[in-house]
Amino acid sequence: MEKSIIYIGNFILLVNTILFFKSYRRNSIAFKILNYYLFLSLSIQLISSYLNHSKVNNLYISHYYFVGQFIFMSLFYSKILKGKRLVAVIQKILILIIILVIGYYSLYPKDYYKWNVFEIAITSVPLLVYSFLFFTQKIETKTGNSYIYFISGFFIYLLSSTLLFTLGNIGLGDSTVKPLKQLVWKINSILYLIYQILVFIEWYKNFRKPQSIKNNISINT
Repeated sequence: MEKSIIYIGNFILLVNTILFFKSYRRNSIAFKILNYYLFLSLSIQLISSYLNHSKVNNLYISHYYFVGQFIFMSLFYSKILKGKRLVAVIQKILILIIILVIGYYSLYPKDYYKWNVFEIAITSVPLLVYSFLFFTQKIETKTGNSYIYFISGFFIYLLSSTLLFTLGNIGLGDSTVKPLKQLVWKINSILYLIYQILVFIEWYKNFRKPQSIKNNISINT
């Protein structure tokens, strides 16, 4: 059942990536960055699945996912959040964390082949904060619904996946921890599916039609 949910989620991710790239040219820089993030996610899923079926250790792939996600989503939030000072802070944090990650693996190269709680924390927490700031600005400005579905799904899933990958290094071989980790995996797979559904809703609601057509529809109605 759990694997079926994951496969369905990955299939929807593939569909979402194709649909978003079909709307690539006629949308903003933020939308284009989102395209690259979806492509990264799809690539990581495919590579991880291939290595898993080949019975090859794929834990190191998580580093590319977390760091890549942090880079693309930081750039994305720097384009959609309001305030020059806030954008400057996001850009500085982006550079700082990249330096920290590079420095960490230079000092502890053995950690490259296992979950890295330090990496997970410093790349995920800022994105959760940016998501919260997005919701706050939406409430204050009462602007349109662009990206609201995507970021809602992203925020919920990021909380879950951060917990999951943090548990990755805890209690390895401990039979008392294993049931908890299995439960977290199941919850995470369900939230992942919900996340991908919300990404599809984002495309359908806000990016299915060219901006000019949507504006004409809103004026006529």
